[in-house]
Amino acid sequence: MLRGGLSALGCLVAAAVVVVAVPAPHAAEPVTISYRADLAALARLAPYPAVSPGGLPLSWQPVSSVLNVGGASGAGTVTWQLGYMTPDGALASLAESNANEAAFVRRMTSDGTVLAPSGPAPPGLDGQAWTLSAAPARGQRSMHLTSPAGFTVVVTGNASWAELRALAASLRPLAG
Repeated sequence: MLRGGLSALGCLVAAAVVVVAVPAPHAAEPVTISYRADLAALARLAPYPAVSPGGLPLSWQPVSSVLNVGGASGAGTVTWQLGYMTPDGALASLAESNANEAAFVRRMTSDGTVLAPSGPAPPGLDGQAWTLSAAPARGQRSMHLTSPAGFTVVVTGNASWAELRALAASLRPLAG
């Protein structure tokens, strides 16, 4: 009986050592990426006057960039998505494409519901106003517009409206 009790106690002590010695996993810190290569390729490949953020503070961390040519959006389409971790730790992304406007907006906004404008809107591109939408079940806010030049821009994420407006206001024509 004593031997069984000591054995069980030994197992408990060993388990406690493992629990204390092995640190619990923490949320991974976002990894800042460089999107220069995608930006250069976008400037070469986009059949539209592409835009990119300019002048955002260093506290905006670029964390993802994906450039797709053709694919699911169809031949001749170019789509770029750039994701940021905002200063408040939320996610905000820019997506632009010459793909079908309705399908692209639906996909990028998670089929968000169009909202009435609230607060000052950032300047649009080519004189076009931003349309606001939200998908509350996903915690997603979005702004989108379509340029007469034939491309659509979506600024979206779980970031605050102020942060999304800041990203939208930073967009500049890409020198190609």
